[in-house]
Amino acid sequence: MEAWLIYYQENARYNEKYIQFYIEEGSKLGIMFKLILVEELDFGVENNQLFIMYQGKSLEDPDFVISRAIYPLLSKHLEIMGIRVFNNSFVAEICNDKAKTYQYLSKTGITMVDSSFYPNNLVSDVLKRLETGKSYVIKAVDGHGGSQVFLYDKASQYTSNVQSDIQNIISGIGRSDIVVQPVVGQRHQDLRVYVIGNEVIGSVLRTAKEGFKSNFSLGGQVEFYNLSSEEREIVDKIISQFDFGLVGIDFIVGDHGELIFNEIEDVVGSRMLYQTSHINIVERYLQYILKELSYENL
Repeated sequence: MEAWLIYYQENARYNEKYIQFYIEEGSKLGIMFKLILVEELDFGVENNQLFIMYQGKSLEDPDFVISRAIYPLLSKHLEIMGIRVFNNSFVAEICNDKAKTYQYLSKTGITMVDSSFYPNNLVSDVLKRLETGKSYVIKAVDGHGGSQVFLYDKASQYTSNVQSDIQNIISGIGRSDIVVQPVVGQRHQDLRVYVIGNEVIGSVLRTAKEGFKSNFSLGGQVEFYNLSSEEREIVDKIISQFDFGLVGIDFIVGDHGELIFNEIEDVVGSRMLYQTSHINIVERYLQYILKELSYENL
């Protein structure tokens, strides 16, 4: 069985060991992975037919694709060509846009932070008119790993610090649209729940060492966490809305220990889970994919 593992070139360099782990675990299950870099792909429509080429050559269609690149258009293209993609293009489209995620999951009734959505060209105007004396979290809708999340303390509308903060946020956001939220959860903790299909694989509690971001990549402390039955019900409501492959569902931990939905990571990292448990999530994921493909071919 042949499969593609799709990455952007820069992320492939950073995740070289993780890619090798996929190759090794895949080999044990009879899966031969080929690393595909987005930068070396050509795809589109020619003579009314969809095509895809790699390094200037046509390739035989793989049995399936694991996309570790955030590129919903590519995932959709492969699906139309009849190739199964994990995660699928719908998950990629919704979960890589925070505004779309909040919008889509609002129907579930789960607790989430009040959020306002704004286009990129209005970022400066929006920040200037936010209420003075309050603190806000400004997020790029397509940000990941906490790199495009900003705390905006508007102590006084006319201080030079505010003007400087606005410029820093605009620079950091880049071309992305934004989500504006009030600051919630003084514990500075969040919970990542790892999900494969409709099964919870494990959860990791993250606590910020300093500041308000608890991301592991930014120095947050981590520990394995067992969900309560009430917490599992919240997670299940989210799972029921998607056809997941492997994702991380993130919650802010409120002041009373309650879970407040934050976001879903489509291209989720697994370092925290490997550090805090003996769970081999890559093996579990590949076993799940093989089972899904066997059902598909019945």
